[in-house]
Amino acid sequence: MEIKITTANLEDDTIKTLYNASLNGCVTTLNTLIQNKPLLLHKVSLSPYNETPLHIASLLGHLEFCEILLKNKPSFTNEVDSKGRCPLHLASAEGCTEVVKALLLANEDVCLVFDKDDMIPLHLAAKRGRIGVIKS
Repeated sequence: MEIKITTANLEDDTIKTLYNASLNGCVTTLNTLIQNKPLLLHKVSLSPYNETPLHIASLLGHLEFCEILLKNKPSFTNEVDSKGRCPLHLASAEGCTEVVKALLLANEDVCLVFDKDDMIPLHLAAKRGRIGVIKS
């Protein structure tokens, strides 16, 4: 799975900082950004970016980062990228079992979201041999 972030898409330095924090799983930066800019996650949600910070953190298995995002912006679970994948698709494909559990606790309906290849998250987990995800 690949996430493409280009600086052309990240005009605002605060949003760029948020995306960098999601790549690194830096919860300190995330908490500071949310505290200083309470509407930041809403701004990201309304922006044209293909992936949310939750997509990135889910893909990379940053559980604590994901949990903070889910607490502050649970609707990120419904957002899909350019391939129609929600964060659960990415966490499932990468075998990030604890992130999968957190995403399902936040919104169990996303387990039935089909991507543009007509695959649900469980299909991706099975395809990539992610037995831990399948069992959860």
